[in-house]
Amino acid sequence: MARQKTPQELNPELYFSTPVGHIRDRIIIHESMDIPKEGLFVSLNGYPFLIKPGVEVDIPRPIRTMLDTRIKTETVMQDDGNGRMIEHKRNIPRVTYTVVKEGINIPEPEVVEAAPAA
Repeated sequence: MARQKTPQELNPELYFSTPVGHIRDRIIIHESMDIPKEGLFVSLNGYPFLIKPGVEVDIPRPIRTMLDTRIKTETVMQDDGNGRMIEHKRNIPRVTYTVVKEGINIPEPEVVEAAPAA
């Protein structure tokens, strides 16, 4: 009887056991007061990455997904027009970045020219 594949073997893109083999995206982290000038240190499953603000860097897509899930809750007091202050909470990203190019390591499709019709 054949061995059944594990979920990790069936969908390797959903698991991060090594940075090798994952799609990479080129991003630029925006400078902010929360990020030191030396750069933002992130680690996933023991693989460290140092991302400097304002510098293009190629990172595996699971790292980018991890950056997307880092949020902080900000509380804002606002007047409701009747002299009462209402507290509003909103979630904002801890790390903002610009995507320069997605899928850096995906090979470009080859263009095959059609033979001229005779």
